[in-house]
Amino acid sequence: MRGFRAGFDVTRPFQDLWTKGNRYGTEVSVDMELWPNWFPVFETGYDAMRIKTNYIDYKSNGNYSRVGFDYNFLQAENKEDKDIFFIGFRYSFALSRQQVDYYLIDSYWGLENGRFGNQNYFAHWGEFMIGIKGEILHNFYMGWTIRGKVNFNHKELELPPVYFIPGYGKAEKGFNLDFTYSVYYNLPWDFRKSVKAKK
Repeated sequence: MRGFRAGFDVTRPFQDLWTKGNRYGTEVSVDMELWPNWFPVFETGYDAMRIKTNYIDYKSNGNYSRVGFDYNFLQAENKEDKDIFFIGFRYSFALSRQQVDYYLIDSYWGLENGRFGNQNYFAHWGEFMIGIKGEILHNFYMGWTIRGKVNFNHKELELPPVYFIPGYGKAEKGFNLDFTYSVYYNLPWDFRKSVKAKK
């Protein structure tokens, strides 16, 4: 494949349709075929969640990034064939903050309430995935991934505990599944020819 492929995940703004709480975000990506069938990938995004009930008003938001690679199993019929069926791996991390504007607990001594201000935390995890990217129009693509996410670690807070990690999901889960559906545009540029021309 020639050039860089830039993508936008169209599912991120609508995550609240299948997740608990009011969750929304955005994500972009870029990849290129640096070696035959090997595609280094960089993904970055913003993710936020709010849970508001009679008992709690919780907010969390932050930025996350992923770096890794995809390996294509399809054999290209020619240099212009850019469709891929791949497996991939990502190292992912997030810089996040959370706050609880109020909480209400019904204890033995009656109702107790309070709040927690802004708390910053760091988290990182690994992702493995399977997916496809197919050309639908000249240089325009659509594709999906199914991702398994393994939580490596996150900064522990005394109170309240970290509930949500942007880009990952519920912090209490050691493993999360996720689905993405993205649109891409390929920016044609053959860096191999550029390198040869300089020589």
